[in-house]
Formats: sequence, C-alpha cells, structure tokens
Amino acid sequence: MAINNNDVKLFESQRLTDEEDGGGRVTGNEVIDGNVNNLFQDISRIDRTIGDVALRKAFIGISTDNNDIYLGSHLILTEPPKDQNVSVLLFNTDSQTDERLDARDRIESYVVPGIKASWELVGDQLEGQRAVVGYQREEWTVPEIGEVYKLITPDEKISQFIRITSVSHSIETFTYNNGQEYVDFTRRKVEMEISAPLVTTFVGAPPVPGEPEEETSRIQETQIADTSRYYGIQPMSANITAGDLTVKAESVYAPLVPSAKVESPLLDQYGGYTGKTMVATSASNRSISCRFVHITGNQSRTYLQRGVLPGTLTLSLDGGTFEDNGAGSLLHKSGTNNYSKLTVDYELGEINVWRASSYTAATANASYQPAVAITGAAISGAIPVTGQNRGFNYTLNMAEAKPRPGTLVIS
Repeated sequence: MAINNNDVKLFESQRLTDEEDGGGRVTGNEVIDGNVNNLFQDISRIDRTIGDVALRKAFIGISTDNNDIYLGSHLILTEPPKDQNVSVLLFNTDSQTDERLDARDRIESYVVPGIKASWELVGDQLEGQRAVVGYQREEWTVPEIGEVYKLITPDEKISQFIRITSVSHSIETFTYNNGQEYVDFTRRKVEMEISAPLVTTFVGAPPVPGEPEEETSRIQETQIADTSRYYGIQPMSANITAGDLTVKAESVYAPLVPSAKVESPLLDQYGGYTGKTMVATSASNRSISCRFVHITGNQSRTYLQRGVLPGTLTLSLDGGTFEDNGAGSLLHKSGTNNYSKLTVDYELGEINVWRASSYTAATANASYQPAVAITGAAISGAIPVTGQNRGFNYTLNMAEAKPRPGTLVIS
C-alpha cells in the first residue's frame, strides 16, 4: 500500500497557547483542515492596534497502518493571509520538546553577546527608561546608531538587548575621591536613546578613573548570528513562463515582529521649515455666484475661482447664511441650516458641504476678499529643554522677526 496525501497529517503540540510553556511534545490530536481557530485564536482589537506575535508549535506525521517508506517530505505555505496586516512565517527549532520560551529566545537570538562593551553605565538606569547614559575613555569608539548591546544585572538573573536609536556625546570633567584627595579626570559622556524601554533597573556607578569599585551591571557588545531560517510566501510581481531562470517577487522581506516605527522618505522637500501665508490680492471684497455639484453621498462642492483670505468669506446657500471662522470651517449665522458640515480650502478656493439629508445642487452667492498663498522659509528658533530648565514657561525673542498672524508653529 502507498502513502496517500490523506495519510500526511498535522498534529497539535501539548499546549496551543502563547504562555511561556506553550508547545511541548507531539500529541495524537489532528489539526483539522478548514476549522476556524484550529491553531491560532482570533485577533483581538488591542492586538490589531499595537501588534502581537503568536507562536504555535505543530508536528508533521504519517498516520497509516503500512510500513512504506516516506520520501521527500516538505512543508510550504501555499496562500498568504487575506489581511494585509497579518503575516505568517515557518521556522524549525529541531526539537521535539522545546516550548514557546525557547522559540522566542531563538527568534531574539539574531545577535549573540560578544566582548565587553567600551562604555560603563553612569549611575542606575531605571526601569521604563527609553535612554541610557554611559561614559568611556576619549580615545575609545563612540557607540553608533543601530548597534545592539546586552545589559546584564549584577546577579545575572535578568538581561536585555537594547538597540541604539540616537547618540549624543560630550567630553566632561568628573571628580573622584581616592581616599586622600579629590582628583579630576575627563571622560566622554554618552547619552543614547533606545528602541524599547528598560525591563528592569540596571545598576550603575559614579564615574571613576579605572574599573568601577562597586558591583555594576555588565554591558556586552553583540554580533549578528543569522542562524535561523524563516520561510514565507510572496506574490510574484511579473508572470513566470517556462524556461525562466529568474523570478520577480514583490518583496523578499516579511515582518517577524510588529514595530510601531517605520521609515517614511520625504522626496523633494525643502530643507528648512516652510510656512504658507495667505496674502490679500485686492483691498475690496469680490462677490460671485457659484453652483454646487454632487460629489458622493451627501457631499457637494463648488469653487470660488480665486484663493480666499481667511475670515472674509460669507456664503448664502439654501436659505441660510454662513461665515468662515478663519480655520477652514463655515459656521451658520442666520436663516435656514440644512447642513451638517461646511469647509473651505483657502488656497484653492474650494468649498465642500454636507447636507443633513439628500444632497444639494443649488446655486449660492459668495463674498470674499481674494488672496494668494505665499510659501517661504520660516524664521525658527530653538530652546533646548534639559533637567535644569524644565518648566511650563519659555520666552523667545521675536522682536526682530515678528510672525504674521496664523503662521506661528511651536513643536
């Protein structure tokens, strides 16, 4: 008797959970094809918002009474998830008994600890911090953005890998009491932002000329160790024909863990901050008649042919009078109000209205002062906020460059 496709089955592990002991040994429980939640649970709203990694361990086995040889076994993904925010990858740990904690450590072990780092912690780094402060000799190499270090508590019970996202450094003078006198020495102080908050407090010590006398947390450099292999599925970006030696996929990458940070390139942007200012092109108002056209649903639109100076637009429509508030909205002033929302784009002279019921294709009368948008580099200033000047009130001297109304932006 031959081994048929129906004899090749997927079996559950002991615990199909995302607890640390999830996984374990193989069971005789078959994963029924087509059943909802046969391996994974539903995606909760909180997981869809902030991301989640779900790990499930399953086993491939043969369920047959004969002793035919099973040849050429393999496992592939044949269809990607229909939800674009969900990705699936396969990987093998070569263990019959490992659990979720072991699989998680394998995923996180894309780097392995190496030699002692070239810097020490300055004082205790508290749980929840998203930055660490260290010091080092001036001639040593400064940590770089993207580097990964491993922090280990003095009792070696807790460790954490940290990735550097921002670095600033300066040469500082420290004072050390050697028991007889105070000695000044210089070291480089390094402040590093990290991609994830600290999971515990890592003990540091005050800077000293040599090795710290107190027991402190250990810092190790890391190196890449891409020993794991992950298998996924990607659609083709071009058709494949017989005889082709190359194929084109949309991407060779797939997300392994969720991340709230993405790179968004901005092309053809001005190097400095720019602001747009609406400047009047006429000293008097302009009155026109305009007709709304239906866009979709309850929305209708019209154009005023010119840009509008904020705060000067008056619109008579459908038995009501509306005036703009200078911030892009038209507010009801008198008469009938059949609209739930009215907006104006001052630069384009575009008015959009949403009728409470049905839509409008009526003719309206508008009065406004014509204006044009002028774009230019804005005068900017900065106040560094440190632990010494942190407060609620700050003063910027703008006497020589007074901002035009509506152009001041504070970040």
